[in-house]
Amino acid sequence: MLGFGGIGWRAFGPMLLAGQKLLKQRRFDLVFISTAKFPLFLLGPIWRKWFGVPFVLDLHDPCYREDASNLIWPSFNLKHTASRRLAKHIESKSVPSAAGCVSVSPIYIESLRRRYENKNPPWSLEGNYAVIPFAARSNDFAEAEKRIKRSNTGAKRPATIVYVGAGGPIMARSFSLLCRTLSHLRVDSPELVEGVRIELYGTMLGWRTGDPQHLAEIAKEYELDSIVSEYPSRVTYRRSLELLLESDGALILGVDENGYMPSKLFSYALSGKPLLASLHRDGPAFAEFQKKPQLGHALWFGLADEIAAKDAVKIVRTFLQEVVVRQSFDRHALLKPNLAPAMASDHVVLFEMCLQQFQRNQK
Repeated sequence: MLGFGGIGWRAFGPMLLAGQKLLKQRRFDLVFISTAKFPLFLLGPIWRKWFGVPFVLDLHDPCYREDASNLIWPSFNLKHTASRRLAKHIESKSVPSAAGCVSVSPIYIESLRRRYENKNPPWSLEGNYAVIPFAARSNDFAEAEKRIKRSNTGAKRPATIVYVGAGGPIMARSFSLLCRTLSHLRVDSPELVEGVRIELYGTMLGWRTGDPQHLAEIAKEYELDSIVSEYPSRVTYRRSLELLLESDGALILGVDENGYMPSKLFSYALSGKPLLASLHRDGPAFAEFQKKPQLGHALWFGLADEIAAKDAVKIVRTFLQEVVVRQSFDRHALLKPNLAPAMASDHVVLFEMCLQQFQRNQK
């Protein structure tokens, strides 16, 4: 995705010109660049040089990692020397001159602070950086609900657990832990396990018929292919919410990297569905489940260990019992700090701090 054929590079020219046009037309106090397409980060320093406007970067994922042996997104091809150098160049030209920095994970912020501590970038000052995860919006569910057709047949069907998001090798550790636990649970409670279906959607970008279905293959290894189905093709955001609302339970998978924060965490919790996650123990998402047990249930794995099998079985049994009775949870009060209005307010506070610091530096 950092290759020159990627959408980030193809959009760079049009975005540069569009921004230039806007910045010429009227005065803007600040530019906020929030994207997973890292080449667009380079627009910030350019516009600052041309127009004197400060910029704030929002990191959904790490732009560059010094240790590329365990990447979150292997599809970036960062293992190749040229791509890694390009990623490092993008970061080194954009991050040090940013007035502020936002990240979904405290680990990403801390990594950048260590890397650039000798340069004292403006954003490294207290108040000029913030950890603001992906927010949830009630209105999104209201829109998705409009196209859902409820069945009135009364026919009994297996309870459905839905996962929508990245899959493939990056989710192998977390999904294997789940499958292993289901395999253990099926020995004692076969009716409970056989009474559910797990559906995995949108798991492989650019997937074509005949390509591997990595998570389905893991399920098959544990003889769970009768209850697990994988549909790797891309799913729109709206359709992902429709699938969630049509389901009886929600699943979140983590990667074998402790900085990862699932974008769907608070949206899945807001849906009211029973929620199960399989996450890195040292990551921010697992910390949320520790702070807010009402979010749902979480299995964990670490660098070289994982949750005890008996504890995992107990957690998954409770989750499946909630799913099969179609239990619903009102988590609105719990999630108030994680809803869009609250997180928008957090951004405003950060922007104000960055502007004040920028103006002081200009005097």
